[in-house]
Amino acid sequence: MNEKNIYYWQKVVGDRPIGMDLQDIREAVSEGFKSESPNYKQKLVYNLLETIRNNDQKEFFYILLKAINKPKKDYTRLLEQLNNNYDVMPEEAFVNFAYTVVIGIMATYDGGEKNE
Repeated sequence: MNEKNIYYWQKVVGDRPIGMDLQDIREAVSEGFKSESPNYKQKLVYNLLETIRNNDQKEFFYILLKAINKPKKDYTRLLEQLNNNYDVMPEEAFVNFAYTVVIGIMATYDGGEKNE
């Protein structure tokens, strides 16, 4: 079964639905964070989960963008996904997006999912 996990929501302004391909986002996050240290990723995941719990989109994106703004790291694919998907999201869409980012980071832990 090759089913895509895409989440859609309707913008208040505009007439087309906006979609996020959660699988592509997770893969881009995993690719970007695979070389980071486990301690760094653990602290980052904790901070991101706290912003999700508080439904603080502004702080979530601040922490995420701060984490990927490193000159010697290649976050090109993740930056493309953020450029395509960043928007003020309804709470349900934000939660789906945010947990996808967290799962993507956690997949890079030793013993996590193996990238194919």
